[in-house]
Amino acid sequence: MLDVQANFQLGSLNTLRLECVAEYYVCVSSVEELKEAVLEAKRRRAEINLLGGGSNLILNRYLPGMTIHLGLSGRSVSEESNDHVVVCLQAGEDWHDAVLWANAEGYFGLENLALIPGSVGAGPVQNIGAYGVEISELIERVHVVDSQSGKNESLSADECGFGYRNSVFKSPKGKHLIISAIELRLSKHPHVTISYPALKDALPTGSVSPAQVLAAVIAIRQSKLPDPTSEANVGSFFKNPIVDRVTAERLQGEHPGMPQYPVDANTVKLSAAWMIDQLGWRGVEDLGVSISPKHALVMVNKTARYASEVIEFSNKITSSVAGAYGVVLEREPELIGTDTSV
Repeated sequence: MLDVQANFQLGSLNTLRLECVAEYYVCVSSVEELKEAVLEAKRRRAEINLLGGGSNLILNRYLPGMTIHLGLSGRSVSEESNDHVVVCLQAGEDWHDAVLWANAEGYFGLENLALIPGSVGAGPVQNIGAYGVEISELIERVHVVDSQSGKNESLSADECGFGYRNSVFKSPKGKHLIISAIELRLSKHPHVTISYPALKDALPTGSVSPAQVLAAVIAIRQSKLPDPTSEANVGSFFKNPIVDRVTAERLQGEHPGMPQYPVDANTVKLSAAWMIDQLGWRGVEDLGVSISPKHALVMVNKTARYASEVIEFSNKITSSVAGAYGVVLEREPELIGTDTSV
C-alpha cells in the first residue's frame, strides 16, 4: 500500500536545498507503485509533480498536488551482440553510478557524461550532454507510464523529440509521460569521443582508453564544478544560447574574444559562461546566492531559503547579459510550485 504523506518537507530532496512543502508526497520503487500513485493522484484530483535526484529543479515554497519521488532501481542487459549491448537502467538509479557501472562492465560510450548530478530518469528529459556527447545519441528506447491513461509505453529516440537540453518530455504534449526506465545502446569495443578541446587537452597524446577518458572527465568536472553534496547547486544554471549566424557574426565583430561553436549551417552556440565571466559575475554573492568562483555557469545557494531569492539573483545576471550582448539567457533547471501555500 502506498505511503502518501501530506505537507511533506522537500528541503533535503533538492540539491539547491530550498525550503519547499509538498501538498502530497509518495516515493515509488516499482512501475506498479508508480501506476498506483498516478491513480491516487487522479482520485485526489491532484496535479502530478515528479522528483528524481532533485538536481535540475528550483522548488518554490509550496508544491501543490502529488509529488511522486521516483525510487525505481536496477540495471540489466536487455540485448547483446558481438559488438553492442543494450542496457536497461531504472529511472531512480544515480546517473554517475550507472556510468561507472557501465564502464566497469566493459560497456562503452557514457564516459563523457560522468559526474553529471541527478537520476537516470532525468537524463532524457534534459537530453544531458557534456564534452561532445549527448544522451540522445545513445538512447535505444525510453519506457514511460502515461499519467493520462495509466498504461506503459515505449518511445524510440526519434519519438523523444530531442534537441539541445530539450525533449518531448518538457513540452506540453509530453509532460504526461513519466519515465520509468531507459535503454542505452553501448559499444563492447573500446570507443572514445575526445573532440572537445578541454577534454583533448587533458588526455595524453596518442590512443587513449575509455577508462582514461572517464578519469579525465571526472577530474575536469571536479576541478571546475562545486560538489552539490557540499555546496548547494544544480550544476549548470543557464543554457548556452543558440543564435542565428548574422547575430553571431555581429557579436564576433563587437567582441573578438567571444567563443562560438557552429551548430549547423544557420545557427551558432554561444558560451553563457564567457559572457557572465566578462561581466564580472564570477564569485559575486547577493541575496544568499552566488556565482561559483570555480565556474560562471554554476549558481551556489549559500544561505537562501526560498526560490524567490534564487530567481531574483538570476534575473540580475540575465538582465546584465541582455544589456551587454543583446542575448537572452534561459535557465536550465525548471521552476515549479508557488511562492505561497494555497
